[in-house]
Amino acid sequence: MEKIVVRAQAKVNLSLDVLGKREDGYHEMQMVNHSIELQDTLTFESCPKGVTLTSNVQGIPLDEKNLVMIALRKLQKRFDMDKGIKIYLEKRIPHEAGLAGGSSDAAATLKGLNALWNLGLSTEELINIGVTIGADVPYCLLGGTALVEGIGEKITPLSPMKKLYVVVVKPNMNISTPWAFKYLDAYAIKKRPDIPEVIRSLEAEDYIGLSHAMGNVFEPLVIGKYPEIDEIKNDLIHHGAIASIMTGSGPTVIGYYLNKALAENAWKLFSKKYTMCFLSETC
Repeated sequence: MEKIVVRAQAKVNLSLDVLGKREDGYHEMQMVNHSIELQDTLTFESCPKGVTLTSNVQGIPLDEKNLVMIALRKLQKRFDMDKGIKIYLEKRIPHEAGLAGGSSDAAATLKGLNALWNLGLSTEELINIGVTIGADVPYCLLGGTALVEGIGEKITPLSPMKKLYVVVVKPNMNISTPWAFKYLDAYAIKKRPDIPEVIRSLEAEDYIGLSHAMGNVFEPLVIGKYPEIDEIKNDLIHHGAIASIMTGSGPTVIGYYLNKALAENAWKLFSKKYTMCFLSETC
C-alpha cells in the first residue's frame, strides 16, 4: 500500500462537565459526545524520504505544533522508523472552534499510518497513544455517540443518535483550550449538566428532556467574555432548533433540528452573517 485516505469527523459535546483538576495537572472530565458529518480529509502517501505536511488552509501550523505531526512522531519513535511520508490535510472543520478538528486529524493519522505502515496496532493500543496527544483523541479514534470520562481515555459507547440535522455556527473569534481551562479552574461552577438524564433522553428520543438536561460548564465563562455566543444560541432556538449548545471550550454553537427544511432555512440565514456556518447531520 502506497497511499491511503482517511476521514476525520468533527466532534460535538452534547454535554460537558469538568469534575476537577488532578494532581498531575490533567482535568477529570465527563462528557457525552457525538460525531457529525462535517469532516477533514487526510491523504497519506509514501515517498522515498522525509516528512511533509501541506494543507488547503492558510494560517494553521504545519510544523511540529500540528497534532498530525505529533501523532506521526509518536509512531516513528515507538517503532524506530524513518519512512518517508507526504501528508495532505484538507480542512473543513474550523480551527480552534471546540469541534476537536486537530484531535480528529491526529486520530486519523494514527489510524492511517497504522494501516499504511502495517504496524498492527489494536484499537486499544491506538487509544493508549492517543491519550498522550490530547483528551479528545481517544474518542475521535472511535467516534459515534459515547460517554467519555477520566482524561478522555474512558469511553462507553451509547446507542447511536437518531439522525438529526445540525447547524454549526462559528463566530469570528478563537478560544484556546488552555485559556478556557485556566480560567475555569478559578471559576465557581454553578450549574452542571445532568449526564444520566442526557443519556436517558437520548435513548428515549425525548428531546424536550434532552434540551433541559444538556449543558457545558464552559458556557457561562465564555459567554461572560463573548455575549454573542448566547445570542447565537437563542437565535437558533428562535429559528426552530429543538436544542442549542456551545461545544467544547467554544466558540462554536450547535443547533439541533428534527426538520431538514427548518435546518436549511436557519443555515441560510446564519450564513449571511457568519462565513463559518455549516449544515451537517449527526452520525
